[in-house]
Amino acid sequence: MIRCLAAVITLALAFASAPAAAQTPVDLAIVVSLDRSESIDAEDARMEIDSLLYTLRDSRFRQVMASGWHGRIGLSVVAWSSFGRHEVLLPWMQLSTPADADRAARILARDIGRPRDFRHGTQTDIAFAIEVGMNQFRDMPWRAEQRVINVVADGISNIGRVARVDRDLALAAGITVNGLVMGKGSAIEVLTNYFEREVIGGPTAFVQSGSTPNEVAAAMLRKMILEVVLLGGRTARDRS
Repeated sequence: MIRCLAAVITLALAFASAPAAAQTPVDLAIVVSLDRSESIDAEDARMEIDSLLYTLRDSRFRQVMASGWHGRIGLSVVAWSSFGRHEVLLPWMQLSTPADADRAARILARDIGRPRDFRHGTQTDIAFAIEVGMNQFRDMPWRAEQRVINVVADGISNIGRVARVDRDLALAAGITVNGLVMGKGSAIEVLTNYFEREVIGGPTAFVQSGSTPNEVAAAMLRKMILEVVLLGGRTARDRS
């Protein structure tokens, strides 16, 4: 009888705490939108994931992710190609402690070496990358003081809507769009100029770039730290 009563109490507490957890706000919600078009080979896909693992495991990122008013950020990672093909690699998670970051890293690490089943030719649809990010925010289970989409790509749009159409829709919804471009040689400058002109937007918008795995990892870390400081830090400043 006592064991049954304890089980009932535990179950009741679990149900009681679930809505409260769902209502816990975050200082900043980030959607990382990864390019998985045909131009992204297995090495590039590994580089994208490794850059996120590097960021999540870095002590500097772990320090700033809990620096806002609420002491937590939200993170989701999606992958996209074209023709509506996409998938969620990391469902929404709140990150407040090193244990949270470790759990997110373990989930993302499962993507390494996994067969790709949604590439679609050589098309790159940057507008769709932004659209997928916006859709993630519609499913976010908590309120966010600030929201940002990180578009990671190695090329410009060659199919779908003009990227700035969806960029402007995101800005109208109060969402910042930042970018990380992967390329080599003169392609970096071309892609960066394209992102600055057509993709990114918002009062703190910026582009990072990289060619090698180490450069891309460093760029991802800089980008996500800057986002938390520039956007997530606003919450603390506005409350003080």
